Amino acid sequence: MLAPSAMAIGMIELINLTFANNPTLQSQANLVRASQADVQGANWQFYPTPSVSVEQVSASKQDQSYNKDSRVITFRLQQPLWTAGRLTAGVTRAQAASAAAQAQMDETRQQLALRTIQVWGEWRAGQEKLAALEESVQTHQRLSALIRRRVEAGVSAVADDVLAQGRLEQTQAEVTSAQAQQASALARLEQLTGQRIEPQRMDGFDVLPIEPLEDLQPLLERAWSNSPTALKLQAQIKQQEMDVQTRRAQLMPEVYARAEHQQGSFSASGLNSANRFFIGLSANPGAGLSAMSGIDAAVAKLQALESEVEANRRALIEQVTLEHVSVRSQLARRQALVAGLRSTQAMVASWDRQFLAGRKTWVEVMNAARELAQAQTALAEVEAAYLVSTWRLAVLSEGVPAIVSGLGTSFNAIRQ
Repeated sequence: MLAPSAMAIGMIELINLTFANNPTLQSQANLVRASQADVQGANWQFYPTPSVSVEQVSASKQDQSYNKDSRVITFRLQQPLWTAGRLTAGVTRAQAASAAAQAQMDETRQQLALRTIQVWGEWRAGQEKLAALEESVQTHQRLSALIRRRVEAGVSAVADDVLAQGRLEQTQAEVTSAQAQQASALARLEQLTGQRIEPQRMDGFDVLPIEPLEDLQPLLERAWSNSPTALKLQAQIKQQEMDVQTRRAQLMPEVYARAEHQQGSFSASGLNSANRFFIGLSANPGAGLSAMSGIDAAVAKLQALESEVEANRRALIEQVTLEHVSVRSQLARRQALVAGLRSTQAMVASWDRQFLAGRKTWVEVMNAARELAQAQTALAEVEAAYLVSTWRLAVLSEGVPAIVSGLGTSFNAIRQ
């Protein structure tokens, strides 16, 4: 059994590593906890508000208003009786804000998952291209050695040796480019996951595609119902509706009850303590017509959010549609490239024999070798793009929780 540090990393493990070490998610998790505390704070607004005041006075003997006790202590307890729905709106608004914070974190998780899949696809394409190009280098080295022997024997022209060496150097340059692509993608994965990833851990795992079982329309419906952005916008709309209600409640007076217990008196002698009970009415609509302006601003923000929902829905439809088209087209291209690669491999083997028999030129043999490398690298890119599209489509339509748990009702079982 491999040691934990050497164990292969699958796609789901890679996504979970990204979640576990992402500072943005950690920050948003704290914001979720803060929003939950805000909900508790909004519920506490229904309870009485206690207060205490202690006043110490130093007045002249001629001041008749303060010629008794020098200190007065007052304990108060004020309970709102009617606030025109302001307190209820405050609780609902806090709950909506908490739901929006959670949806924001889920949205970040989805974007991180999509990004991880995309970067993994770049690494996979680089890996497969590198394998094909390294094989092509060996082929060109063999052909270069062959033509050099023929040049030395006087059978072929020196120009053939120059051509073979040039093709070999070109292929080696392509190998360097594929190595750079693979190393760049691996470095980006390390930044996403926040830890060192050994290449052999990536090499030791074969990620399989998860193909959709449904047509496009059911996938679009599931994508919208599972979209964290849609949930976030719905929570923000609820939050803004409560903001409108709160601002309207500010135009109405608040009815409250207050109980007081006073110890000492500045003006009455012999008063040790006194109890009082009040029923009051208070209103604070703000300066001028500022409250009405605040309502208009809140309503406008609500309308903007409602329009944003439709814009987001269209963007999601476009994104899912493009991924769905990519899955179908990449699958068709893959099948065609596999058939073409087999034909090219057979052609290369045949033309090698025909060259030795004198029926094919050296340039034709070199071109066949280059076509084989091009077919192999094209297939590598298409296979990586196909895998990426199937996983991205699954994340968009099924949601991140279903993907990381290996479930999915509209896709083949996620196999690792």
